[in-house]
Amino acid sequence: MSCNISGLKKEKCYGCYACYNICPLNAIDMLEDEEGFEYPKVNEEKCINCKRCLRACPSINPPHVNSDTAAYACYAKNQEEHMSSSSGGIFAIIARKILKNKGMVFGAAFDNQMQLGHISIEDNNELYKVKGTKYIQSSIGTTFVKVKENLKKGRMILFSGTPCQIAGLKAFLNEDYDNLLCVDLICHGVPSPGVWKRYLKEQFGSNKVISMQFRNKTRGINDVTLDYTLTNGSVFRERYKESSYIQGFINNYYVRPSCFECKFKGIDRCSDITIGDFWSLKEFHPEMLNQYGVSSVIIHSKKGERWFKDCLDQLVYCVAKTEEIAIWNESLINRIDKDYYRNQFYEMWNNKKIEEIVYELNQSKIKTRNKQNKAIACIKRIVRRIKNG
Repeated sequence: MSCNISGLKKEKCYGCYACYNICPLNAIDMLEDEEGFEYPKVNEEKCINCKRCLRACPSINPPHVNSDTAAYACYAKNQEEHMSSSSGGIFAIIARKILKNKGMVFGAAFDNQMQLGHISIEDNNELYKVKGTKYIQSSIGTTFVKVKENLKKGRMILFSGTPCQIAGLKAFLNEDYDNLLCVDLICHGVPSPGVWKRYLKEQFGSNKVISMQFRNKTRGINDVTLDYTLTNGSVFRERYKESSYIQGFINNYYVRPSCFECKFKGIDRCSDITIGDFWSLKEFHPEMLNQYGVSSVIIHSKKGERWFKDCLDQLVYCVAKTEEIAIWNESLINRIDKDYYRNQFYEMWNNKKIEEIVYELNQSKIKTRNKQNKAIACIKRIVRRIKNG
């Protein structure tokens, strides 16, 4: 491996920005590659080979992980909070507690160009910016440095992000802080910011999108829509199941290479709390079923437990088991699989629209699957004939 972070293979780089934040001479730039993902590039003229970038890399030096200590199903009693959240609203409730205690909340938010990056907020009126699921990799920027500065001042910090972003923050800090609460997500993988940028351009052209909601739950959690608000005030709505962007994402056509080798899956996490959707309620906790979604919560630390229990008066909740959450939420534990179609996507994406490519690849998958099913059925018939003489 190189003496600096530029030597790290793409499959090992999570784009967490820990190296970018730790460099004492600002010798690292995050540059977009041909797939639309950012990777560190070291300016060799500035670099003094201090190797801080390597020590802060969670891929090379994974931080300590915590085991699960408790699990819950829950949703907000406040209907407005519940409806404006992606699932049950637990993140917003914890965030409001932090803000009430003069703390800061860090999370992913869209900028004026509808690109996603981490920001900090200190006011309830800004909470809407960091609420809700966003199916794009967010740019961390210099927020790790800002987190550290404010932790040193004694401020309470809530940092939310993907498991690898939490790992990156912990590796960057290399120190435990009682005033830092980390909340990560049950993450499928992170789609390319470059693909997202082009998708918006292809869909809307000169009609600028000024806000976006990935999960409008008006029809219920099982029939959500993607809502794009344009400059003229109109709203363009896509059903989740019909969105070509979402179909490309869940089929892993443009998910970051490191997601296929993720080190941060599993029940044990670097975070204090893991949140996501609780899809297996019907089997285990039917009394908690709610058409607008229910959050799963996995507690990993005493700090996480303390903050979660402080929110119970605002929640409808029940005690659950981590295994129950994992049954219908395999992304908690399992990495996604890389296949031939991802390479196909990037071979085609300079010549065709994203919507066209996704459609073609989906059709190819269906044809391949049908051929496989026919072959399996044929083999079964042959085996039966042999058995029957």
